[in-house]
Amino acid sequence: MAIQVPQTVRRAWGDELVLEFVPWLEQVIEEKTSPRLKQLVEEKAVPRDEYRQVLSRLDVLEHDVADIKENVRELRHEMRREIGDLRGEIVGLRDEMNRRFVDMERHFEVRLDQMSDRMLVQTRWLIGSIALFGTILTILQVIAQFTP
Repeated sequence: MAIQVPQTVRRAWGDELVLEFVPWLEQVIEEKTSPRLKQLVEEKAVPRDEYRQVLSRLDVLEHDVADIKENVRELRHEMRREIGDLRGEIVGLRDEMNRRFVDMERHFEVRLDQMSDRMLVQTRWLIGSIALFGTILTILQVIAQFTP
């Protein structure tokens, strides 16, 4: 693998220095690099064309993912709005239900009061009737006792 020297370095150092520096750098890399590292780099290295192809595919994927993210943001915004609307409806329904329960409770209390009044009236009539029958029976017994 030949080392490519950038043009700015070549202009700054000059061709003579670059011609001596590049072989020296390749030799240092060759000596200092372990065989296992070389093997690993050879196994994992990707040719430049393949790397560019992968990058272009990643750019397409990034664009698609950006569209998906925007769609998800819109959906979340829409869902939050719908949830807010539903909360408002639920609060309205809860208030209506509470109002109906209060009305039913009042109606039930009125009915219980009416039943209590009727029972009280019926109880008074019953006691009055029993007292009247008792009085009539007592009078009839007195008449029967004192009549020859």
